[in-house]
Amino acid sequence: MRQLFVGLIAEGNTDVRFLRTVVYKSVIDISWECDNEVEVFDIRDIDAVGDTFVSKMLDGAYKASTVLGVSMICVHADSDHKTADAVIQNKFEPLFLELEKVNDEDYCKHIVPTIPIQMIESWMLADKGLLKQLINANDIRDVDLGLERAPELYSDPKAAIENAIRIAMERQPKKKRDQIRISDLYELLGTRLSLDKLRAIPSFCHFESEVRRVFRDMGLIR
Repeated sequence: MRQLFVGLIAEGNTDVRFLRTVVYKSVIDISWECDNEVEVFDIRDIDAVGDTFVSKMLDGAYKASTVLGVSMICVHADSDHKTADAVIQNKFEPLFLELEKVNDEDYCKHIVPTIPIQMIESWMLADKGLLKQLINANDIRDVDLGLERAPELYSDPKAAIENAIRIAMERQPKKKRDQIRISDLYELLGTRLSLDKLRAIPSFCHFESEVRRVFRDMGLIR
């Protein structure tokens, strides 16, 4: 049996709370496609530091290999745009070039770009029924919450979720109003979102294709 330790570097603490379980569920699911049995351990958060994206990721890759025993790192970077092209060109391609220059034994070089379109909150919109349940808005139409669009069509999905929370709270009787904040939702949604719902989002499908690419590079999938 092959043991697999997966690391995660995310842009912020709330992103970690959402992605940790999402990444774990996806890697576990894809591991069933491997030629031999693979045991996937809990995701290991990597505290990477650096002045630039590349220097920070190199620091994370070094710690992953020498301290944490991680052999694959999922690196989160929001696109902040309607495509991931700029992030790939300006961040990941330079990172891959620098990784080619360093020692294989000291650096984890199996990097999985994890790039939600616009921002991570677009993935949080994958299951609007679940989101509505968590904000006590089951009886409110998607259109009335401003949630009628496909997740990746929102230029600011975080603002869309915050607006839906506000509308839902305003429609609750004052005595029944629970103070809900978007920060409360990251871990809840990450834990409860199904992979089938997430796979309706193209950028999530691209993330999973990158996991498979790395698995092939590691000899886990033919």
